[in-house]
Amino acid sequence: MKSWTLRLAVICLAGACAGAAAQAQDEHNSAGMPDFSGVWARANVPDSTDQRINAKTFPRVRYGSMFFPVPGDGAGKPVAFLEGNNPDEVVGDYNSPILQPWVKEVVKKNAESELQDRYVPTAHGTCWPSGVPEVLNLREPVEFLQQKDKITIIYQRDHQLREIFLGRTHPAHPELSWYGDSVGHYEGDTLVVDTVGQAAKRMSVVDPFGTPHTDKIHVTERYRLIQDRRGKGLEVVFTVEDPGAFTMPWKGMVVYRPSRDGFDEVACAENDRSFGEGSAFGDIPHQDTPDF
Repeated sequence: MKSWTLRLAVICLAGACAGAAAQAQDEHNSAGMPDFSGVWARANVPDSTDQRINAKTFPRVRYGSMFFPVPGDGAGKPVAFLEGNNPDEVVGDYNSPILQPWVKEVVKKNAESELQDRYVPTAHGTCWPSGVPEVLNLREPVEFLQQKDKITIIYQRDHQLREIFLGRTHPAHPELSWYGDSVGHYEGDTLVVDTVGQAAKRMSVVDPFGTPHTDKIHVTERYRLIQDRRGKGLEVVFTVEDPGAFTMPWKGMVVYRPSRDGFDEVACAENDRSFGEGSAFGDIPHQDTPDF
């Protein structure tokens, strides 16, 4: 009887180990790197590292378009929402201590416009690239194409994509561009992405409040798979440094969840919309001559 019980215990233990191994295999691909495959979408509430961050703390978060502070971290915090007259107003706290005086004035002007029900167009709202870290606020699905020497992040919104190069460093003088130069490496179960060389344009902002940055901006993102009471997630903790725009480095976080929707074709500029009333970010991008 004791021998049968022992054999049963060994079988059960082996089964549990096999299950754990299978789960580990599911989360890591054949190269040993974390497997970010699948379609992901922004979650409204992170609720991953600290349950104090929840819907009660952020009652206005209906569409996932904001950054959350990193619980327990001593760095600067993202610009927060201020309560407006209605839920559709995107009003930023222009008294945030992370803002340089000139940036504060921009955020304040945007906030005053929103409070007067004057919509402040965003870069992605007028079909321009979002840049980093604002691209993390896009609600639409995102996919990761992981290769040996490169990771391509594909965003449903307007076919935007980012290339993260592995195994190399930044060039000495990177050419300024919308998404800059991104290099990455794996630290155990975490993908670390370092981005410099982002161009500073009228529509170059870091959040939904129109907070601008300079071409000195330096962003580090850390992607890792999580499992919490809401199920599987992909957590991104990022750090922003820009001495030309901010008084200190600041951190934020977002969480993606597996998307229930597929990946659709979304061409922003094909929407039948008019910006005749003017846009702080300019007109919808257009090309006068074909590429081929």
